Amino acid sequence: MQMIFRSKAIVAILLLATRGYNSHGFMTIPATILPSSSSNNAPLSPHPLRMASDNNDLKPDVGKEVRELLAKAKAIRDSLPEEVQTPSTISSANTLETINEADSDAPPSVGYRLKFDIGREDGTWMDPMWGRSGKRIEGSIDIVFQLPLQNGEEDTSLADQDIRDKMVKDNLSGKSTVARILQSSNARLRGGFDKMICKGGGYRIDVGKDNNRSSSSTTRFFIDVDGTKEGDGAYGDIFIPKGCIYFSLPCFGNSVKQLSSKEGIITVRQFGWHTGWRREESRIIGVFRAVPLEQAKKRDRY
Repeated sequence: MQMIFRSKAIVAILLLATRGYNSHGFMTIPATILPSSSSNNAPLSPHPLRMASDNNDLKPDVGKEVRELLAKAKAIRDSLPEEVQTPSTISSANTLETINEADSDAPPSVGYRLKFDIGREDGTWMDPMWGRSGKRIEGSIDIVFQLPLQNGEEDTSLADQDIRDKMVKDNLSGKSTVARILQSSNARLRGGFDKMICKGGGYRIDVGKDNNRSSSSTTRFFIDVDGTKEGDGAYGDIFIPKGCIYFSLPCFGNSVKQLSSKEGIITVRQFGWHTGWRREESRIIGVFRAVPLEQAKKRDRY
């Protein structure tokens, strides 16, 4: 009997080595070639063995899961409230980024690059400690004057009441144009290694009169800025105050299309007693020059 069982075992091993696996990853062992574990040698029913590499039936329904996740994401997106434009978002319309994204239907405008030099000037009414060391803050700002429309359409260059209230009121004896919108970039400081947030502003043209003869016109405009930090050591004892900084420069033909290339002054409005009573004063904080924007871009390469 032992010889018979040994022969059957050898035959079984040979069959297993030659038959291999079927196309579904199973290996079926015929019961007729295996020795029975029972005493009566009852035939065993075929028993398929699952191979570890065959996991087709174990894969989840990925497509169904993706569809369910997309449906949940859409439901969350639809449940979000509609974004409401806040005043801070509206004020960003006065920045030059909106001009760069505008299409060909943008309102007419003319641009300049202001190259400024902030520091203590002779005759200024700034605090005696401000800029006492002689240090300066140099930088540049790109601005765009919005021009009036000539075709009878709605004039989108007109400034709102907030901008009109911030304009200086120092042309009591002459005529002034209406206030219009000025857009600005952020200020570049330290050759572009630092910046100052600017939020645009407004402008007007003051036309002086002298014995019924027209005298030179002056463009007056302001830019609302975040300023630089006071006393942080970055610029020593000098800083740019937060709020509106004011510029004035002669122009020709009563138009901002022809600004003077001469040096103009920069001022801030602060309360003081220099005029004999406490009132809002104009205090010089620096000087600037205006360069046509296209010309400045070619020269500065930015």
